[in-house]
Amino acid sequence: MLTLIRLTHARAAAVSVCLVLAACGDASTAPRQSIDRVAAARVVPSVTDARVRVAVGIENVAVRDRVTHDLRELENALTNGDGEKARFHARVLGTVVTDYRAQLGNSTTDGADVTAITLMLHVVSQVIDAGYEFSLSP
Repeated sequence: MLTLIRLTHARAAAVSVCLVLAACGDASTAPRQSIDRVAAARVVPSVTDARVRVAVGIENVAVRDRVTHDLRELENALTNGDGEKARFHARVLGTVVTDYRAQLGNSTTDGADVTAITLMLHVVSQVIDAGYEFSLSP
């Protein structure tokens, strides 16, 4: 009788552990928010161009490295259809570029490069619904 009770408790514990794992485990495997892959594919070349050709013109090394990193991550997210990650990096890029433009105003020689990245970000934001609005004023 005692062995039967121990066996029942062991089974109940095993079932409980399985239920807890199943309840907590689905969050890491849940599908990510998707984006329109066709629309994303249309803007990936502009993100690649901004990363490879335009971002290298940013004079501030720290800003240039941050922008290049986030452009690479945005490009990967768009290619993989990962809307959540794309929106995150678009928002980070928007903040970095806006702050950099405000900090320097019109006294920088890399203004055209920063504006090109801003325009690209505006178009990408419309595709992924990141909420970035283009502004001409720094």
